[in-house]
Parts: sequence; C-alpha cells; structure tokens
Amino acid sequence: MSTRLFNNTVLTFSGSAVGGLVGLSYRIGGQWIDVTIPEDLYKVFELSTQPELTLQARFAGCHSLTDRTKGAIAIVFSNGFVGTLPGTWQVGQSDYNGDLDAPWKSSAEFRPTVA
Repeated sequence: MSTRLFNNTVLTFSGSAVGGLVGLSYRIGGQWIDVTIPEDLYKVFELSTQPELTLQARFAGCHSLTDRTKGAIAIVFSNGFVGTLPGTWQVGQSDYNGDLDAPWKSSAEFRPTVA
C-alpha cells in the first residue's frame, strides 16, 4: 500500500541501510553575500550562484556511521520511490545525545565531496 508518511523510509549509505532513521532534511542553499552600498537604507544581500548541499539525518538510537567516510547516498521512501543523490557524499558532524529515562538519539550530516 502506498503511503505519504515518513515511516519506513530508509537511508542507504555506500550500499548499506542505516537503521533507525526517524528524520531527514535535505537542504539546497548558498552563501549570502552582502551587496550593501553606503547609501542603502537597508542591508541588501544576493545569494551566491554556487549552491551548498546538506543532508541531515536523525536516528533513534546511536548510528554506526564513521566521520569522514565517503560513499553514495540513496533514499528509499515509504511509497517505494528510490531517490539517489548525485555524486559522492561524506559523513561529518555526528551528534549523539540522551537523557535520563529516555532513549538515545543521534544525527549525522552529509555533504558532497570528491570520490
């Protein structure tokens, strides 16, 4: 049965499913450049032409990804659609946290890199 819910979405990194995925955020952005001139009443910005890509994944429990590891990323959505992110991505900025009487949570950030 097809669903629009996030539940059962799977993140695959280097051909292996990373378990416990509970959240995913894919951001396409860029650096804001200040283009204000002294006579401007308000500060003025332009977005750079080179976008920055970031994938933030959140997990129930502690993930087993290793910082600086490189690989391909694919996302298998709950409705069966498979989205493959282009190029090679690198793991970085992992976070592990927990509280008293609560389950562990973790997250990892991915950014594109050279192979």
